[in-house]
Amino acid sequence: MSKWIDSDHSIDRWSAGGVVLRPDPQNTTALTVALCHRRSESLWALPKGTPEKDETIAETAKREVTEETGLTVEIGPPIDDTFYSFFRPAAETIGELPFDTQSKIRIDKTVHWYLMRYVCGDTTNHDCEYDDVKWIEIAEALKRLTHRNEARVLEKAVAFYEDGAPSTH
Repeated sequence: MSKWIDSDHSIDRWSAGGVVLRPDPQNTTALTVALCHRRSESLWALPKGTPEKDETIAETAKREVTEETGLTVEIGPPIDDTFYSFFRPAAETIGELPFDTQSKIRIDKTVHWYLMRYVCGDTTNHDCEYDDVKWIEIAEALKRLTHRNEARVLEKAVAFYEDGAPSTH
């Protein structure tokens, strides 16, 4: 039986990402968003990832979005933060400790989201973390997003965009 380490042994982690919006080139009255897709999990997500050494939150967001989408973007204002928790094997997460090999530890994750403006690039140039990156109209994207907290972030990003949020941070 696995030993679940109690909440006194949770670890806080953060990542950062962005919502890249642009008018649809075929229909400038429609707004689209860049979404990432992993076929094996049927996962549709906004691009995000973890920091590299000494990176700021904004730097992480911009780098991760660029890597995962293949797009050059300009970072805009912060949109929101989302929070979730998950479990990982303790040895995989924090190294060898005096726990049995089945011990799990809770990771409490905060994701910092930014509005981003598409500058140039092609979604076919994305990294290998996802199978596909697609420009999708907002109504369809809200249906496809796997995690509801990301759908709420997208809704807030659209509101910022429509209210004329500044394009740079």
